[in-house]
Amino acid sequence: MAFGTLSTLDTLAATQQSIAEYGEDRAWDQIDVALAAHNRQMQELVDGFVEITADRQRRYGSAASKSMQELDQFGQPAPQKVTAGVTVGFPLRLYGDALQWTRKFMQTPGSAAQLTAELNSMMDADRRNIIYQIKKALFTPAGYSFLDVLIDSVTLAVKPLVNADGASIPLGPNGESFNAGSHTHYLYTTGTAIAAADLSGLITTVLEHHNTGTPVVYISTAEESAVRGLVGFTAYIDARIVRGGGATTDVAGAGLDMMNPYDRAIGLFGAAEIRVRPWMPSGYLLATVLNAGMSPLVMRTRGGFGALQLIFEDESHPLRAKSYEREFGMGVWTRTGAAVLYIDTGNGDVYVAPTLTN
Repeated sequence: MAFGTLSTLDTLAATQQSIAEYGEDRAWDQIDVALAAHNRQMQELVDGFVEITADRQRRYGSAASKSMQELDQFGQPAPQKVTAGVTVGFPLRLYGDALQWTRKFMQTPGSAAQLTAELNSMMDADRRNIIYQIKKALFTPAGYSFLDVLIDSVTLAVKPLVNADGASIPLGPNGESFNAGSHTHYLYTTGTAIAAADLSGLITTVLEHHNTGTPVVYISTAEESAVRGLVGFTAYIDARIVRGGGATTDVAGAGLDMMNPYDRAIGLFGAAEIRVRPWMPSGYLLATVLNAGMSPLVMRTRGGFGALQLIFEDESHPLRAKSYEREFGMGVWTRTGAAVLYIDTGNGDVYVAPTLTN
């Protein structure tokens, strides 16, 4: 990655318009509009899957339940109490990017296109960072201690999804209890390829903790063919196609989206909808329950959405600069709210975290 100052050597093409010709104030007004649209898109990206909050830690889960005691007319019940659960912390980090240019750069043909390219690249980096932090929080099976240096340097315990770590697990919707020392939401296949039993187990691992919501499974494009071949998978069909013949005609009720092959719902497996997502790492499947009342992840900010915003500008001839930042952190909140399935390719029947890149 190159760092430095935009100069007359950095314009995209000599025949294109300069910022001075277009109008500098006009250019930055358009950039502000683009930035606002980008922030709306990023908020839509996390809606329903990630809760936005200013909380930095919460108490989660309790594995205990009370029982009613039978009494006679002189009886008095013995007092009971449930355990308090475990503290779950959420990190807060600061990310930023800056632009610096010379006055002559603004007057050079091609500077308007170059500036647009720089801003588009920054917004793309911001989007990739949000997705990276989501994946890191979900697919990493180990917790860690986070020093909250942006606030007061208090140490927070950031937790993964449930991972047989002994921490208390809330009771299921019908009073089911789970062994905190063995119950995990980081699963692996029984063979080197996914089987119907593996996918059923992944979905059940999440559903057994919920009594409401919409179960979904996210997969990468690399897993689409294998999932479509599983017994129990029912594919969505293109709404333009009418299948069948004679007295029996099958008409598409939920049409397959043909416009975006990398980001679409492709069918059903049991109670869950299967969705292809471009951000899913190859070799992994992720199950969750949407609209269940508690999101699996929390996006911590100081308040509001924690938007990418302009926070600094300076002019010191011949240089000018603008700096942008977004302050946020991703952490698991509902530890039973999602589960991951790793397609074991011969690593000894153990979950292996993906190698993630930003």
